[in-house]
Amino acid sequence: MEILERRDEKRLKMDKSNIAKILLTFVFFGVLIGGLFYPKVGLFAFVCMIGSVLLSFYKGRYWCYRFCPRGVFLDEFIAKASFNKNIPAVLKSKVAKAFMVTFFVVMMSANAILSGGDLEKFAKGVVMLLWVTTLIAIILGILFRARTWCVICPMGTVSGIVGQKRGTLKIDAQKCVSCKLCNKNCPMEVEVCYFKENGNIESVNCIKCESCKVVCPKNAIEMV
Repeated sequence: MEILERRDEKRLKMDKSNIAKILLTFVFFGVLIGGLFYPKVGLFAFVCMIGSVLLSFYKGRYWCYRFCPRGVFLDEFIAKASFNKNIPAVLKSKVAKAFMVTFFVVMMSANAILSGGDLEKFAKGVVMLLWVTTLIAIILGILFRARTWCVICPMGTVSGIVGQKRGTLKIDAQKCVSCKLCNKNCPMEVEVCYFKENGNIESVNCIKCESCKVVCPKNAIEMV
């Protein structure tokens, strides 16, 4: 696979303020580590879950790019160790997404039942789930693209479906020369050129990072 070109991941980093990155990184490690000692801290995860879905009604999966603590961690830390290999097709399939959403619902439901109404026990279950999924995200991020986890993230999938037509990027077919730099530089491996005829990049995986827009030599991509 070709090495990510021009300003792909650098743009992902530079576009966020240092203060925001520090704050989100602090939140990420605070919830993971703090949750081991004070489980109820793990309930902060629901702020991210609810926030991502609510924002998707307005701007699609923008939360995943801008506000997700785990997303920032993957961009800022795992990206440096990533092999940047192509994300396996099976992980980008609808079956994989459906499986992960189902798995998440089953695990959260089982956790709620087994906790027997005890908030402390429920929170412990949430923290453990966060640890497991984070370890998976790290492994996938190193072996493939840094944000590989985001392709199968249950909440990301839900947000992507809800906001698929919200805050979309528009591609001008007359300006586009099909150089495919947009495809190569997308951290989520969205095949941007595929939407050339449609005009709007309406992908469940699009996190609105605008990396495709930044690298386009013809300025054929704009945020609607």
